[in-house]
Amino acid sequence: MRRAALAFFLAAACAAWAVPMPTMAQDAAPQQPAAEENFTDSHLRAAARVIELVGGDVTFDEILPRVAGQTQIVFTRTNPALTREIEEAVQTAAISMVPRRLELARTLQMIWARRFSEEELDSLAEFFSGPLGTKYVEMFPIVSALSLGAAKQWEQILSADMVTLTRDNLAAKGHTL
Repeated sequence: MRRAALAFFLAAACAAWAVPMPTMAQDAAPQQPAAEENFTDSHLRAAARVIELVGGDVTFDEILPRVAGQTQIVFTRTNPALTREIEEAVQTAAISMVPRRLELARTLQMIWARRFSEEELDSLAEFFSGPLGTKYVEMFPIVSALSLGAAKQWEQILSADMVTLTRDNLAAKGHTL
């Protein structure tokens, strides 16, 4: 129950800090990007817009609560008598790390900005904010899962057929397996 409360609190905190767009000064990583990676603020904002529209960072919001939960388990297993103190210490540590989510947001923006021009990102944002783009984002996980399932099923059928044909080819040459 407490882990769920921590996850909820962290999710709320993440939502609160994630609303404003980071500026170059706010989220400068310890290592400065190479000269060819100095994108304009508008280019990075365009990347951030596309990431938001496609939900490209949603699953990453689970990382901090998951790491906090794993840390709590490790420390609690070491000393179960300190469960409450460990929980509070982990919660304090996790809350202090919430602003670091901007590091990942910046990295994702850079990934998109390296691969798409600002104009291309603007076109993608226009597409994904329209009805067809919205439907695409909504249907993509379903279509992907169904496609992967179909590919796995096809692989299994292909494998069985490969064994049968190989056995038949060997049998035609007088070999038995």
